[in-house]
Amino acid sequence: MKIVYVIEDYYVSGGVERIVSQKANALADEYGHEVSIISVYQDSRTTGYQLSPRVNLTDLQVPMARKSANPLLRLFYRIKTLCQATVRLNLVIKELNPDIIFFATTLGAMLLPLCKTRARRIFESHSSRRFTPFNRLFFLMERKADAVVCLTREDAALYHRAKRVMVIPNFVSRPESFVQDYGVRRAVAVGRLEHVKGFDRLISMWAGVAENFPDWHLDIYGDGPLKGELQRQIDSLALTGSITLCGRSEQMMQTYTRYSLQLVTSRYEGLSLTLIEAQTCGLPAVTFDFDYGARDIIRTDFNGIIVPQNDLTAFTSAMTRLMQNEALRREYGLNALRTYDRFSKERIMTEWEEVLKG
Repeated sequence: MKIVYVIEDYYVSGGVERIVSQKANALADEYGHEVSIISVYQDSRTTGYQLSPRVNLTDLQVPMARKSANPLLRLFYRIKTLCQATVRLNLVIKELNPDIIFFATTLGAMLLPLCKTRARRIFESHSSRRFTPFNRLFFLMERKADAVVCLTREDAALYHRAKRVMVIPNFVSRPESFVQDYGVRRAVAVGRLEHVKGFDRLISMWAGVAENFPDWHLDIYGDGPLKGELQRQIDSLALTGSITLCGRSEQMMQTYTRYSLQLVTSRYEGLSLTLIEAQTCGLPAVTFDFDYGARDIIRTDFNGIIVPQNDLTAFTSAMTRLMQNEALRREYGLNALRTYDRFSKERIMTEWEEVLKG
């Protein structure tokens, strides 16, 4: 079967790009499909995730929309970009002649109804619709899409006009190693350094516990536009000896095993892949009850603790409770190992194969 993924910018190296690359590789190498990824935007960076030689990567060379303080000009630039992307996408799709096309991200939702093809068109929702830009325009996509695939039941409930809505979470690969020492006094947080991940409030909360736990250290992995701002916040709170911005890691599954606690402070998510990955390595978590997916992964007092969104006092209390109790971290961590059964690659890719069959 000929399969195409349409994505805004494959060179961003974020969570969406990672899962698309993993699915594309699996469908090509393990299931024998002919797979292509179309990246819309022009980008000079190298790709962050390795693709199988059997997966074709095409760049439409569409420049990103120019920015402007004038709202009318800004709208004009966005429409111009969408028109350029539509023309170039249709030319490539005609050449590839796929059987099925998966559209991801906001631009994918805009392009789906404009794509002239006989192929089945499926929209993949990788983030909560509530927080996705231009989501009010998604009704055009819903009318034309053969199906919409969401990561959580809560997000799926927002696609009222779609012909068919399915829920398929992201998968994780089987870990090669697991947490061995729950006595380690190190906490970890992972994600793009941007507002949605809430690292600003994590740093503030850590300042409230650092004095009582001087032997604990927090490492934050990831890169992004707020790196300088977050470092200045750490410096201003005199936490340079207690918090480290570690940058991106290509080996997070191995990295998780060096910690005994994960902290997730996202303001919203599609489905937190970093939370799933850490759980499968046996790492207990404290997480906000973000929209959506925290409850799909964590059961309070079983494999971690979920606290109400934006309740910094409750989060600090839960964090303190686990930091001072090694036995509880071990109990939750061992329970967390069961997470893999729900999010295994084998189980999730079987569900995608059913989608391909129609």
